[in-house]
Amino acid sequence: MGTRVQGAVHSDKTLSGVSGLLEDLRRLLEDKDSADIVFLLGRDESPVYAHRLLLAARCTAFQGIKRGEICRIPGATVAAGTGGAPATVRLPHYSESNFRIFLVYVYTGKLVLQDSGVFEMMGLAHELGLEELRVSCEEHVTSTLAVVNACTFLAAAFEMYERSAPHGGRSAKTFLDKCISFIAENALDCFKTNSFLSLSKDALVKVISSDYLAVEEEEVFRAALAWAKHKAGVTQPTAHWAEEEKARVCQHLSGVISHVRLLLIDSQVFAEEVEPTGAVPIELSLERYRLAALPKKYSEQSDDKRCQPRMSCTLFPGSQILNLASPNSFGDDKSSYQRILNEWYGNPKQQWRLVFRASAHNFSAQAFHRLCDGISPTYTIVASKQGHICGGFSNVPWEKPQTISYYTYSDKAFLFTLANKQDIPPSKFPVVKRMFAVVYVPTCGPVFGAGADLSISNNCNQNSESYSNLPHSFDGEGASLNVLMGGYNFKVHDYEVFTPTGP
Repeated sequence: MGTRVQGAVHSDKTLSGVSGLLEDLRRLLEDKDSADIVFLLGRDESPVYAHRLLLAARCTAFQGIKRGEICRIPGATVAAGTGGAPATVRLPHYSESNFRIFLVYVYTGKLVLQDSGVFEMMGLAHELGLEELRVSCEEHVTSTLAVVNACTFLAAAFEMYERSAPHGGRSAKTFLDKCISFIAENALDCFKTNSFLSLSKDALVKVISSDYLAVEEEEVFRAALAWAKHKAGVTQPTAHWAEEEKARVCQHLSGVISHVRLLLIDSQVFAEEVEPTGAVPIELSLERYRLAALPKKYSEQSDDKRCQPRMSCTLFPGSQILNLASPNSFGDDKSSYQRILNEWYGNPKQQWRLVFRASAHNFSAQAFHRLCDGISPTYTIVASKQGHICGGFSNVPWEKPQTISYYTYSDKAFLFTLANKQDIPPSKFPVVKRMFAVVYVPTCGPVFGAGADLSISNNCNQNSESYSNLPHSFDGEGASLNVLMGGYNFKVHDYEVFTPTGP
């Protein structure tokens, strides 16, 4: 699966020579005689030739360097050429094939992004300093991430992260987290894909170690077993395994089975499906049966992670702010924020229904009131492009009060920050002036507090008329003008409103 990205086609006669120019540059890329730099790629040090002048025009890693320097690329080994020979740049953590595609983009602006190579391309764009290409890679991942390719993306992101970790792999780490969050949210469907069965052992462990897999623990075990059988080339049901087949499956499950929370698996399933594989040490089997004999409260109160059920990351289904890790965010895994919001609400398993997403309604205040007025309780979740995530909770609805005042009393409303650049952990700021908790302003979106502590304007993605005057009607430890969105006035990337499902 791939995406073709290329420059716009111009009809202007003044640009009629562009296609010919691009073809000439493409031929120049293949001209070793004029090249003055050679990249040695991978462990085999496959040579790829290029021209420093063009690289300097396009890539910041070749710009602003001191006399005698060739470039500044993390993890690269650079040597100046002698006797007219090209300078050499060794990049052992990048493949020849992807680097050639990268150079075609440098020379001509044309690129074909493949799912399996997008993270390596993202790493190249980041380390060599080609921002427009890095953005294209991020957009490709964000726009095409789906059940059918999530594990393919995960495998590529994990491989890239492993290669780049020694010299900085933040970009790959962010998208590794994004892939794991998506797979966790869609675990049952992702487990059924061929790409899941093809994951490396380390990548598989990353997935099944997640606290947010949205499946029962029995399904986690079945997925791990299916993976091990695939790796071992065993197709028979467990009851029909030969001893040699059982040994092969157990070998693949070694180092994996410990990440399945076997103590949570139903006793009958454990006896009929898990134990017959022979993959569980006898000590753990005995512990499993001992725990099953104890009152449930003992396991619920245990600090042993193996006894703690995974938290579904679909508590806020449909959220584009909470369900996927954002490359611009200050935190990594946004699914953990769902658990925090539910802790503040007072029900750790509460499910929520999406009432309104600003980006789906042109950020219209009128649409907000049409869809949200009269509904309570609600969570409003606001995100900026810079990575801030904040919002407010109200147990009373937005609607024009029967009195002269446009304010509504609440003793339970609060504002909160989930991600910010103040290094303040997720925190909530309770209402202190209860008479002014929620404000009905028909020309604005949600407004909290007199002042206002948090006010979202109409067309908030296009203007900076939204603002935060915290602390005023809301207060608490760490409260400030900057903690919610980084300043008094701000632009909004998107905001969402949720209300509980069920009673």
